[in-house]
Amino acid sequence: LGSVTAIINERNVDHTLLGQEPWPDDVQLFQPYETEQILLPDMANCLAVQAFLKMCQLKFTVAYRVNAEDMSPSGRVPFIKCGACLVSDLEPITSFVANKGVSLTSHLDPTQKSDMRAYMSLVNNVLGNAENYLIWCDNETYSKITKPRYGSVHPFPLNHILTYSKRKTVIKRLTALGWYEKNLDKVYEEIDRACNALSERLEKADYFFGDKPCELDALIFGHVYSILSTPCFKAGANLAEKLRKYEPIVNHCKRIMPLLDLMDKIELPNYHKSYFKDAEE
Repeated sequence: LGSVTAIINERNVDHTLLGQEPWPDDVQLFQPYETEQILLPDMANCLAVQAFLKMCQLKFTVAYRVNAEDMSPSGRVPFIKCGACLVSDLEPITSFVANKGVSLTSHLDPTQKSDMRAYMSLVNNVLGNAENYLIWCDNETYSKITKPRYGSVHPFPLNHILTYSKRKTVIKRLTALGWYEKNLDKVYEEIDRACNALSERLEKADYFFGDKPCELDALIFGHVYSILSTPCFKAGANLAEKLRKYEPIVNHCKRIMPLLDLMDKIELPNYHKSYFKDAEE
């Protein structure tokens, strides 16, 4: 990406200086390959950023890289390359875009902006942690989906080493947050509480704050669509069924899908292909 590229992340953010130039036409969004590599939490985050940029009507192209995670300034995907800047994660990207004069929250008052940030925190802390628990802590999902997908782009024995290291890192983080000690039933309970709060806030409205989408809508869409559409085993199917009970959330997801030209059906469980082979055995 070049040695003179400026890096923007949580520890090194100067949006005022780096974000004032007009949005160029050659912005790239870097993420892992979707078909054979990307995992549920990363898919959710990548779709959230894509949805946000689409809502802002900003041009970008998706660039798939097997080592996108290693290329990212924060070690997380997605990240964008805009001119000489690398910006990773949704919130730093929204701040970077805002300094170019593009905002989805200019119509919100301070109280609404505070509420929006609170709901975004809820989504990250519950849906994000639940997704990581599912793919890294649920043994069936880890052995049948996570391990082969995460290591698929690396040769032996690097595929096993990197997957083991990543799992250890995620478990350490989930332990610090009090999530690793939970069982699946407790995880589902957390999902229920969060979805109930989101559904009550949304009710019959098109978006969470009036008739215009904001970054909260993009974030929730990324998680909900990924959970409902990603091929999974029993634990993931149960997680998706929890979401499908909340009609306002599902309808919200369907409302945003055309923005990204997504046509997948999300009403029915989407099991991983090997699930049926295992069931027959």
